[in-house]
Amino acid sequence: MSALYRQARPTTFDEMVGQEHVKEVLLNAIRMGRLAQAYLFSGPRGVGKTSSARLIAQAVNCAGQPKPCGVCPGCRLVREGNHPDVLEIDAASNNSVEDVRELRERILLAPLLGLRKVVILDEAHMMSKSAFNALLKTLEEPPEHVIFIFATTEPERMPPTILSRTQHFRFRRLSEAEIVQKLGRILQTVGREAEPAALQLVARMADGAMRDAESLLDRLLTLEGTITLAQTENALGLPPREALWAVAEALERGQIRQALSDAHNLYTQGFAARTLAQGLLEAFRAGLYARMGLGTGPRLDLPEDRLVAAMTALDESLERLLKRSDALTLELAVLAAFQALHRPTPVVTGTLPTSPQPVTQVITATAQAGKPPVPDFNPVGRPAQEAKREPSAHSQPEPGPQVDLTQAWRNVLGALKINQRAFFREAAPHLEGQKLVLVFPERASFHYQSAQKSLEAVQAAVREVMGDLQVSLVLQGEKKKVEPRTVTPSGGVESGLNGSSAGIQVHPSTPPPPPIPWPARAPEPVEPEPSQSEPMEAAPVEAESVEPLPPGAADQEPPSLTDDPRFQKLLRTFGGRIRKVVWDAPKTLAPEASGEEALQSDEGSDE
Repeated sequence: MSALYRQARPTTFDEMVGQEHVKEVLLNAIRMGRLAQAYLFSGPRGVGKTSSARLIAQAVNCAGQPKPCGVCPGCRLVREGNHPDVLEIDAASNNSVEDVRELRERILLAPLLGLRKVVILDEAHMMSKSAFNALLKTLEEPPEHVIFIFATTEPERMPPTILSRTQHFRFRRLSEAEIVQKLGRILQTVGREAEPAALQLVARMADGAMRDAESLLDRLLTLEGTITLAQTENALGLPPREALWAVAEALERGQIRQALSDAHNLYTQGFAARTLAQGLLEAFRAGLYARMGLGTGPRLDLPEDRLVAAMTALDESLERLLKRSDALTLELAVLAAFQALHRPTPVVTGTLPTSPQPVTQVITATAQAGKPPVPDFNPVGRPAQEAKREPSAHSQPEPGPQVDLTQAWRNVLGALKINQRAFFREAAPHLEGQKLVLVFPERASFHYQSAQKSLEAVQAAVREVMGDLQVSLVLQGEKKKVEPRTVTPSGGVESGLNGSSAGIQVHPSTPPPPPIPWPARAPEPVEPEPSQSEPMEAAPVEAESVEPLPPGAADQEPPSLTDDPRFQKLLRTFGGRIRKVVWDAPKTLAPEASGEEALQSDEGSDE
């Protein structure tokens, strides 16, 4: 007994499913006798690469017509793997230089039964670089009776020298319809029947690989009677489709309690949390396609954008389920889908002005007349009736156009490049008249510095989405005294000190102190005069602690360097060298102190 996928291998090119772009070229080359010396078949697993290589080997050793006939002795020997002129080598285990040398010696011998020898190297990308180099010359000028066929799933790992000496054919994934058609033929051969929905599920689980679909069908053939959808789900360990559709419909109607209960029951039955989240995503997908007339699915009446948002939330939850797959993570995935389905629709009235008219920031979350039904339970844990709040009698609506600033800022981020978007995600936008202020938190100083390099890009995006607004970047925090940068709508960059609206303390920059001549003392720092239009607090200048000068010392002339006794002592020792540097050094010096005076002078200088 052999596996079903081995029994179902195609014996002719007519039995081969899909890959029409490959079959047409190969059949024409066989009819015309113009087969190449080397081929490279690449593509996903289980799509027919090795089967096509064996069909070529049958064709060159076939005694019937058309070639390959599949019934002659040469075709049967190749299909059974017993033909002496067909060498099928696993390159993953035979990937050394010694294996290539042995292969080169074997292909020099003439064919025994057929006209040509065929060498099939499966998983060719696993060969070492030295083995490829050893095979390079033989592949470029092989014997006339040899055909090389490389099969690989990773053609990018093949050396360019090998790719340039072969004819490269890329195999594609098979469609679900092609897989279902092949599975139906197999069932007719073995005398079994199956529901179309069961075959569709097998084809979807195979993900375009015919060998995977045949392996799944081989498992289902052990069941008795007609293969049903329920039997297929039980055999493959998948949750029932009707149960997942019920969870999707409960989420769509706002029945979060019922949805969480059904999901928890499926989890207690032994189904993995990631499998349930994936099945719920497939249920929303089927419901969305059913509304478009592309199949059957659960009844979902919400707008398409809400369904897509729920599918996106479930897809993001699948990444978290890779790290942690438990009941809590499953509930978070269900709650995320619920929030995406019933997110409050913001009311947007008016349009953003493109003239100097000021823009008033008003973010509203009031549902319109066509809003979805109110759920009986919210994710926070409070009933929906308690969550409602009556508007205050003293609250008055602000005049001017109402703008959904959150959605507008999302549109601005969507217009930026990916690398630029990562820096501006940390900013919190708010409007100040005709200025859009982007406030970065203190921990995002790196994002603030990187965002300054993309001011022109964000200004262009803001102009396109929100109109002629002036963009300003501000870093929040008391410890960081940062001067915000502003981009005008015209694209110019200017520096400003308007950071008071964001609760930021900003100080003007202080000019550096003048140079201090030695050995005079450093002067006291001079505070800059504040601007008349905008008074501001001067930034403190950190300076070294300097003792105050005695009264009248500032009016006295600083002492000369040549009068210093230490300089006199250096001048006696290195007179000529110092005079080259200090031009006013005297040539005649006072008599050197001797004895105790000199010793006291040295001790005083050391002090």
